[in-house]
Amino acid sequence: MLKFKNITTNEKKPYLNNLNLNVSNGRFVLLNYKSKIEKDKMIDLICQLDTPKSGGIIIGGKNLSKFNCRSKIIHKRIGICFEDLKLIQTKDVLANITLPLEIHTKLSPKKLIETGEKQLKNFGLLEKKNNSLTTLNLEEKQRLNIARSLVLDPELIILDNPQIHLKIEKIESLMKYFQDLNSKGKTIVIFTNNKKIENMINCDKYILEKGAISNV
Repeated sequence: MLKFKNITTNEKKPYLNNLNLNVSNGRFVLLNYKSKIEKDKMIDLICQLDTPKSGGIIIGGKNLSKFNCRSKIIHKRIGICFEDLKLIQTKDVLANITLPLEIHTKLSPKKLIETGEKQLKNFGLLEKKNNSLTTLNLEEKQRLNIARSLVLDPELIILDNPQIHLKIEKIESLMKYFQDLNSKGKTIVIFTNNKKIENMINCDKYILEKGAISNV
């Protein structure tokens, strides 16, 4: 499902140096990173916000180098929860959740709203669907961020520190939710250096350090 093959990035001293990672379909992987720069670089490459100097990235059997950054073939299959949220401040809560649906599907306006409302309900945000983002606290924004990453029912789910801003009981519930998604066949990759999260999850665990990946 996700493969980094001999990836080296473009910096004079590459952030990623001959990095390899192979996440097969249906796996749950946790990457414990030592450097935020290296972690962010991997996510930028997945999002096609950057390209490597050498090597290849394959998602769902598709080589990213053959598709542009707006390719629906690739991005409809990926859900990404960003550490910095990347919510759209000029849109209300419901519009933030339906935006991926508008871009990547042909759902009718009625169906867009129904699907968005269902996802907001799953994350306890339905009552705030018409609110502006300025009325949400950080925990609510993070729940919206996670909900949006899953609204397309993606095959591959990338989670960049999904626990931030959440209370411990919410984190435990969220990890159980991800484990359940994985049991239903979803491929999940979590980037975190939070030891509590690492101990909560039964999954494949790796370390991202000095531009390369190794087993824990």
